[in-house]
Amino acid sequence: MAAPFIGLRISVPAEWIDINGHMNATRYGLAVYDAHVNFTEALGLGEAYVQATGCGKAVLESHLIYEREASLDDELEIRSWLLAVDTKRLHFFHEMVNLTRGFRTAAAEQVDIHIDLAARRSCMFSPAMYTQLQAVVSHHLAQPQPQGVGSRIRPPGNLWRDNH
Repeated sequence: MAAPFIGLRISVPAEWIDINGHMNATRYGLAVYDAHVNFTEALGLGEAYVQATGCGKAVLESHLIYEREASLDDELEIRSWLLAVDTKRLHFFHEMVNLTRGFRTAAAEQVDIHIDLAARRSCMFSPAMYTQLQAVVSHHLAQPQPQGVGSRIRPPGNLWRDNH
């Protein structure tokens, strides 16, 4: 599997443009979601996996950073990394690159949990799947890492101190 994995390439359509003349914030999330679904499928955790095992995954935490605007007809590419896996959780990072203008426009990070869909509870990966996912992580960690992994929201100035 390539590192990073290219999960989506799309030109910004007119219906994604908001009243400010740039790509609406909701569309960033939807584009990242579509890339994440494609990456999940490539990892072997997609629809066939769910049907065969009765297991899937769900998002525990996600964080999206809007860095630069995207405009009508800009060509976007979403690059994805699997940065860590344990027996139940996966740590993903996605970056949206504006190929038309030559910069990163957004970054997204999330942690998913493996779940038994009948029990509606977390469950461990099979040993074979866990080994397969660890191999992907090793490959992805051997490549240059994207900037901003592990970022957190930082309010400007002393916002919290001044208001609380």
